[in-house]
Amino acid sequence: MTGPNLELGSFPIPWVPTNRPEDETNTYPYRKQTRNTRKLPVGWKFAEGRRPFHEEVIFDEVVEIPLRDGVKIYCDIFRPVTDTKVPAILAVSPYGKNGHGFRIFDNIPFRLGLPESATSGLEKFEGPDPVEWCPRGYAIVNVDIRGTWDSEGDLYIEGSQMGLDGYDTVEFIAAQHWCNGAVSMCGNSWLATEQWATAIEKPPSLKCIAPWEAFTDKYRDLICRGGVPKTNFASFIFNKTIRGRNRREDIGRALAKWPLFNGYWADKVYDTSDLTIPIYALASYSSGNHGSGTVRGWKGAASKDKWIRFHPTQEWYDLYTPRYIDDLQRFFDRYLKGIDNGWERTPKARVSILTYGNRFEPGPIWDVPFSDYPIPSTEYRKLYLRDSGQLAISPQANEGSVTHNVDGYHAKPSEFVLVFDKTTTLVGHSKAELWMSCGDKDDMDVYVSIRKLSKSGIVLEHVNVPWESLPEGVNTQNDVPMAQTVKYTGPTGILRASHRAEAPELSTHLIPYHPHDKEEKIPPGNVVKLGISLWPMGIYFEAGEGLLFRVQGFIDTSSDFPSHIDKKLDNLNEGRHTIHFGGKYDSTIIVPVITLPAQ
Repeated sequence: MTGPNLELGSFPIPWVPTNRPEDETNTYPYRKQTRNTRKLPVGWKFAEGRRPFHEEVIFDEVVEIPLRDGVKIYCDIFRPVTDTKVPAILAVSPYGKNGHGFRIFDNIPFRLGLPESATSGLEKFEGPDPVEWCPRGYAIVNVDIRGTWDSEGDLYIEGSQMGLDGYDTVEFIAAQHWCNGAVSMCGNSWLATEQWATAIEKPPSLKCIAPWEAFTDKYRDLICRGGVPKTNFASFIFNKTIRGRNRREDIGRALAKWPLFNGYWADKVYDTSDLTIPIYALASYSSGNHGSGTVRGWKGAASKDKWIRFHPTQEWYDLYTPRYIDDLQRFFDRYLKGIDNGWERTPKARVSILTYGNRFEPGPIWDVPFSDYPIPSTEYRKLYLRDSGQLAISPQANEGSVTHNVDGYHAKPSEFVLVFDKTTTLVGHSKAELWMSCGDKDDMDVYVSIRKLSKSGIVLEHVNVPWESLPEGVNTQNDVPMAQTVKYTGPTGILRASHRAEAPELSTHLIPYHPHDKEEKIPPGNVVKLGISLWPMGIYFEAGEGLLFRVQGFIDTSSDFPSHIDKKLDNLNEGRHTIHFGGKYDSTIIVPVITLPAQ
């Protein structure tokens, strides 16, 4: 079902005028461009303080790409000065193709360790930098998708139309006189989701993809995780960051109109099971938007040549880290240039494991190699909820319960603790199976999380950017702006109780598949069982450190976006929620225990 076909079906797309590029409230400063080809000499800078070019580059501005329905979109192309045809790396998104430069970095303390001098300013937000990649023998193509900036048409917010347009874009670029016919794509978030959507359409010239941090199910991963609407995230992204000259799909109004999963949302699910091209996927723990969807897309792909890496930093920082640029180049060299460089011997999964603490203590364990993900030797251990806020490997015989208030973001949660008696490492998804009731309402929004405790019982945080990049004297525990942007607390899970139904044929033992296609309200006081998957984690515990399992009525944010965005989340909670355990109520959390390979 394509975007245009949705117009004729049961779910007509809600449209809204797009804010124009010249709008002064724009997060991206608009710069009008005209069609032009020129050479950027060595030492050329886009702006003072930005990284200069260290090799001459050809810059094709405002190149027109014709799409199959007659719509014309525009791109900027940066390519090396050479007579040899080169591969192309596409950065495709609504975030401005040149010189708009997403300014969110300027609103985040210490720019996440990325000073302006680290990049040229010509990179798309969350995309590869031409100043880095052109000297490596690649063309960077920055594409403004349909309906954004000066590109024609209406803006579809992801979905199959994005994949069809991606197909046409790949084949157009592959046919250019300077291209060797091999194309890939690169970038985070939207730029990565675009890769899944395009790859599914199988353009012949798309030789591999590198989806770094991307959801694969708009409803479940981002806009209505666990059946709980997240409308103000959509408003923030699309009102503050996206500009165009026509209409855009109103995803917030669609969510208000169709809060249950239906054909409209199904068009924004990317089934990767038919993909066979090489894939290098990236995932993190800190993103509250991409972690689970990245794993789902990568794991579901039929590709034999696929790799996944979990990094321990903020995703934008990782994208511009020199050693991982080199790593990505080896992948591209192998599949876009045909260089036999031994890339295939790269471990299929590389997982970073967090130790927590502040920047002055030992940092994360980087890139632990495994043969697959989830790790085949994982032991899935059940921890039972017990009286006095305990977790244990066995249940208690008598029935017990604990109740917490869910009115407001300062309400105290219910907490359960297990102190490890020996070194323990948890890597992968986890799952809560909770018996719960609410005496005040016929529904509940339940939020669960795992936190790490120090040996003295302090709740720890992981600092999300390298310690040495932060100014001296910054207290990451107490500095509020810092805490909102560069910390990670732990994995979370969300479920609206009326969406608790599961489809067993689509579920795994750790990841229940909730169809979200109906509501099953709960008479006040009735006890129901909820299966809630928590997103992937990688946490190392020393003997004497503890696992804190928290259940509450609001999101315990670990997002890399400022927390006030998430904390305006619509929420139906009222009164008090009760967790039942012991006796006939086998409330548990299932955690993935692994053995670290010998170093």
